Amino acid sequence: MPIEIPDMPPAIAKALQTGLRKFAVPASPASPDATAPSSVKPSIARNSRVISRSIEAALAADKPGGVGASTIVLGLDELVASSSLRKAKAKLWVQLLPAGESGESAMAEVDKAAAKLTSIAEGPEVKALAKRINGLAAQQTRSPVRQELTLIRVPALHLTAIWLKGAAGEADDDVVIPNDGPIAPLVPGQRYALAEFQGIVAAMAAERLAKTTDDMGG
Repeated sequence: MPIEIPDMPPAIAKALQTGLRKFAVPASPASPDATAPSSVKPSIARNSRVISRSIEAALAADKPGGVGASTIVLGLDELVASSSLRKAKAKLWVQLLPAGESGESAMAEVDKAAAKLTSIAEGPEVKALAKRINGLAAQQTRSPVRQELTLIRVPALHLTAIWLKGAAGEADDDVVIPNDGPIAPLVPGQRYALAEFQGIVAAMAAERLAKTTDDMGG
């Protein structure tokens, strides 16, 4: 059974269509009598051909394509507390936009509560994440286990991980795959049982909190 890729919620699709237009590069120069440009290109996209081309590919379709998933954002205190990740509420929707001419894609983030595009990014870690997710989406297995694509992000640890979330009540089927980044002792691309992953990141979070306290002199 392949990994289940969640459908993009209508509110997310609308937020992407509206937000991406603000980052789009005009296809042609504005007419002399135009009072204002039809679109703008914020500084985040000004020097990034990957972002520009990926946005163009997304806006060329009826709705932004690519693969997306709900994303749980966790703080260090939450990790140390070792609360159940299954009870955590997803704050973001992350969408890998269609690849542009270069074959690389950008990644857009939408605040789920506000239904608003908050950022667009590209780079080695986005490229690695896209490669892993697309590989999982195309993978065919004979396993009867149902797993849905979800993402986990811990900004303070510079950590993003793919969470193959088992069906409700089947936490034993959960698998977590860390993405690239300075995340030792986690190994990028390695598959971890959810409990093992939580144990490792809880220790990482505790260490980071301790160092932060020391730096502050407390």
